[in-house]
Amino acid sequence: METQVRCSKADCPVASGGGCSEGYDPIQSCPYYGRTADDDVDEGVAGFEDRERASSVDDDVVPLASGEALDGLEVDVFLRWRPATFVTIVGDRDSGKTTLVAAFYDRFLRGPFADHIFAGSRTLVGLEKRSHYARADSGRAKPDTPRTSISEGLSYFHFAVRSVALPAPRTDLMLTDRAGETYRQARSNSELVPQLTELSQADRVVLLLDGARIADAVTRAGAMQAVRQSLRAFLDGGGLRHESVVQVVTTKIDLLERHPEQAAIRDQLTAFKDRLVQSFAPRLASLTFWDIAARDPDGLYPPAYGVEPLFRNWLTPYEVTVAPAVLPGTLLSEFDKLLLRTPLETLP
Repeated sequence: METQVRCSKADCPVASGGGCSEGYDPIQSCPYYGRTADDDVDEGVAGFEDRERASSVDDDVVPLASGEALDGLEVDVFLRWRPATFVTIVGDRDSGKTTLVAAFYDRFLRGPFADHIFAGSRTLVGLEKRSHYARADSGRAKPDTPRTSISEGLSYFHFAVRSVALPAPRTDLMLTDRAGETYRQARSNSELVPQLTELSQADRVVLLLDGARIADAVTRAGAMQAVRQSLRAFLDGGGLRHESVVQVVTTKIDLLERHPEQAAIRDQLTAFKDRLVQSFAPRLASLTFWDIAARDPDGLYPPAYGVEPLFRNWLTPYEVTVAPAVLPGTLLSEFDKLLLRTPLETLP
């Protein structure tokens, strides 16, 4: 007898053979999957009783972090304690955003990576959940990564690393996680760009060019146009500025290296990158291009292929050159002349 698929959301079509209304893939990763509305009610009652019991215990109990991905408020609290480098990862659905984050975590589980050692994380539980479907314990035939739902909004994964050349200062990285559908909507409507606060906050903005779509002649032009439109919309909407450092990262490069039309695809990508530089580089502090294969299911490429130099770049502060301001009038006093010896920032 076939087991009926259940979902605690009344309007979800998954019970009738449709897809997950929250956008989760695989559907087993959805928190509503396999449950009923009664389950949620029972859990809510149990949670209330737990809170009642907790309120009666000793006030000296210290609450522990959940280990899940951080939201904006939790990141603000963290920044009161330590500075962090922010990396905003932008891409369409299935372009490899979460897979890239999971690749960093997997490499540090194996030991030192990019001459750095893992020094901790506030989001270990969240990282483990994102990595589970890529492991043999998941029971899946091929490695996979759960997709980020649009309802989850913006979240951050935290990595603390330290150079193997001890003693060395610790560096904290915050890597963003947001559903690709949100970026697609902002690409179509630049008025939504100011809501993407992670763009102006970022020390690096990573635009993912989906290698799987590039390998398909039908979707190739659309994949390139998506990156170009994103750059234009983010610049026009104020998300990117003259001091922004942007990296266009072609993912799943293993699919392109084994493609029968490899040479032709490489020529198209080269021409595409040249056009991006011509159109957008003057409006940015930096525009560079990278190729990675965060996970090759066929095992022909080493794990996290091409990711190491990208990670090193994130750990290297980028100094934005600011042109000196032109000062009007005549400077007479020593106080006025101090302006000549003080570097001033100018608007782009």
